[in-house]
Amino acid sequence: MTETMVTKPASQDLVQLSALTLPALQHLMEAWGQPKFRAKQVLDWRNKGILDPAEMKNIPEALRDRLSSSLMCQPLRLVRRECSRDGTRKYVFALNRPRLAGKMVEAVFIPEEKRGTVCISSQVGCVLDCPFCHTGTQGFEGNLSPGEIVAQVLMIKADLLHEPMTGDLHDGVTHIVYMGMGEPMANEEGVHGSLALLMDEDGLKLSRRRITVSTSGLIPQIDRLGQVHPVNLAISLHAAMDDKRNVLVPINRKYPLTQLRHCLDNYPLPTQRHITLEYVLLDGVNDQPEDIAALRRFVNPERERINLIQFNPYPGSPYRGTPKEHMSKFAQDLISKGIRATLRRSRGQDIMAACGQLKAETREVS
Repeated sequence: MTETMVTKPASQDLVQLSALTLPALQHLMEAWGQPKFRAKQVLDWRNKGILDPAEMKNIPEALRDRLSSSLMCQPLRLVRRECSRDGTRKYVFALNRPRLAGKMVEAVFIPEEKRGTVCISSQVGCVLDCPFCHTGTQGFEGNLSPGEIVAQVLMIKADLLHEPMTGDLHDGVTHIVYMGMGEPMANEEGVHGSLALLMDEDGLKLSRRRITVSTSGLIPQIDRLGQVHPVNLAISLHAAMDDKRNVLVPINRKYPLTQLRHCLDNYPLPTQRHITLEYVLLDGVNDQPEDIAALRRFVNPERERINLIQFNPYPGSPYRGTPKEHMSKFAQDLISKGIRATLRRSRGQDIMAACGQLKAETREVS
């Protein structure tokens, strides 16, 4: 599903450098009368996060000019970067593709001591409307292309190259999570194409064990993901009773919990891997004893674990987060019933980079 065109298409649909494979670049070099090895040189720069041909120092000037005029080398433009007290970095990117020019998306880099995770967006806004999620209030503006999804990772790599993390925090990209703006499974073309690029041996060479796709539960798309790219799967569950989940995750009205249960039972899992069930705890909404009982009925402890997430407030939200002491008790109650449960530490909350807080402005302000 990756883009492999090598001739210049209509001006409104330039091929994106971030979406080209090595064979496609080799074909392009041949068509331009360039030595085949130039493709590998360009790809090496691209994989480091260098998307501006002017910075590709071992490439002849004429070829740099040809790349700039014939391809969309930089599908995204960095609008701003915000840094949290905990080291998390949030990036706001504007799209350069004509149809979506100026529309903005957000991505987040979450550093730890031994890993660096990039949380990427798959859509401008979101096609779904989960009432506790800030992104959902933006509405849906469009799907990102494979190149635009991968470019988020590449531009964050470039930023880390120019300004590494300080202290003991890891400043390399080791893991990818599709947990930013949008419902990934509602953009299958973009997500499948970007997964192929991220795992490409000549690309970023990421193992599928280091990539997680999060979805609210689009069942046919989950089935296809398992068949084509069986990466780690995370489900935005948030309730294990249909009446509550119909409100919190409206796609449940189309694909209720019985169908989701069957789907999860059939998703391919490598040895010692699991499916993550994401569960944002909302005070008085989904944190009651009946919710624990429902989770016990729904969860398959041999295949799944629950990731309990602190609700991150945003202006105008009608919800409050469950108090931390009650979150701990909720987790312990689940563990006592044989369900693996962990409390996710909130990162980047002070810059609105935490789970459920991403929301870019509709359009870049000139």
